[in-house]
Amino acid sequence: MTKKLTPEERRLWRLNTRDVTPLSKDAQKGEEVVEKPPPLKTPAVKPAPKVKKVASPVLPPSLPSLGRKEVRRLKIEARFDMHGLTLHTGYEALERFLIGVQERGLKTVLVITGKGSMSAENTLRSQLPRWLQETPLRRFVVSLHHPAKLQDGGTGAFYVEVRRGDKSRRGYLF
Repeated sequence: MTKKLTPEERRLWRLNTRDVTPLSKDAQKGEEVVEKPPPLKTPAVKPAPKVKKVASPVLPPSLPSLGRKEVRRLKIEARFDMHGLTLHTGYEALERFLIGVQERGLKTVLVITGKGSMSAENTLRSQLPRWLQETPLRRFVVSLHHPAKLQDGGTGAFYVEVRRGDKSRRGYLF
């Protein structure tokens, strides 16, 4: 049983179906029509640009370490204890210390960082060698030795041999 549409329903039907396109004749007969998808366009593949090999950044040579006999004969002329300092304040304080040591003409100093966490990379102990090799502090240092003797702090301390400064900057009066 089919119901006849009222004039209002016909008007609504026409409004809703005005942009609909009719099916093909085959589809109207009830045959199943399988639409073929448009052929895929494969983009033209451009050859990959040649990668230029860039030289790895040149790191300064690592600081030499003191030999066993040299460590035995060390005469520590100054000590610097970094306990309680943050990485930022520790770097700045170490820089001031090394400048002062160089100006006074001292040769061998002991820098005590403390042992800190053995696995953490953000400890003074792990950062000190990097600072002395890869930052402007490198200009103050001749050699670095770690660990120090037990009585000097063991694994929480470093012996630093300081580069001699210019004599004119040391404040000599003669």
